[in-house]
Amino acid sequence: MTNNPCHGAAEALRAMGRYVEPFGDDLSLWLVDSEEMSGAELMKLAALLGLIPGSATIQ
Repeated sequence: MTNNPCHGAAEALRAMGRYVEPFGDDLSLWLVDSEEMSGAELMKLAALLGLIPGSATIQ
């Protein structure tokens, strides 16, 4: 298990039925429902959906 916060976001998104897998070896890119996104974008998506705590400045 890793302390990478992207893993928590990925698990939360999977729990709601989204397809989420790492895209590459370094975990900086993710494939979410056939869309490539960065780890930051993955975190942002999970926060905007209310699945993880997010910053008040996320836009």
